[in-house]
Amino acid sequence: MRKMTGVLAFIVCIPMVGTILVKPEKDDWGRDENDTSVMDESFVICVEEDTGTYYYRPERMTELSLYRIIPEDTIFSSSQDYIVLEDTVYDPEQEYLKALSVVCRTNIAAAWEQQQRPAQLDYSQIAFGADAFYKILRDDVGGAGRPADDSMQIKLNEIKQAVDATKGAVITRDGRVITAPFFTTTPSDMLVGRAGDGAGFSLNYAYDLALGGMNFYEILMYFYDDIRVMIYE
Repeated sequence: MRKMTGVLAFIVCIPMVGTILVKPEKDDWGRDENDTSVMDESFVICVEEDTGTYYYRPERMTELSLYRIIPEDTIFSSSQDYIVLEDTVYDPEQEYLKALSVVCRTNIAAAWEQQQRPAQLDYSQIAFGADAFYKILRDDVGGAGRPADDSMQIKLNEIKQAVDATKGAVITRDGRVITAPFFTTTPSDMLVGRAGDGAGFSLNYAYDLALGGMNFYEILMYFYDDIRVMIYE
């Protein structure tokens, strides 16, 4: 069973103003106070579930999708343990989650563009293969299904940190947002081949890369060929 340790992460919020376009990438990955994204205010995702129809903003959908596609045997801890590698203190758990956050957000943005940027995007167009998001929201606010040990809340908190830290970031190739396939442990239309062959993001191996010292940008570069990670504006 895989165990991931929870640690502190610095969160940088990005205001959402401006026009929709993609800014040239900085050296490797970085952003400043001038980086903005309006994607979250541009449309909603419509999800038909057993209990009704729900509408989510892209960043919220990124959180919920990330929660669903993380392997079930991944356990988050509330301890604040850091890893030191070559005199650098870093958080492999957050680097892993940030990389996966960018993958989820990228697929949402790609589906939106493919559908000609509608004000309301049908969730079925994203093809994540995960649902029952309302149950996550129920547990997030302390509903009847919330685990007694708060393990779900710990997981949700770690995910929120990672999504916020990469807010607006998507994967592009030749100036366009791509569809970013990934390996998941549940049935999905996006299942692909071997890790590291340019075919997609491996949820299990990505964490091993984070433990080996890669940051989230380097992890994404490992799995996808000739890409850039940019703020979608």
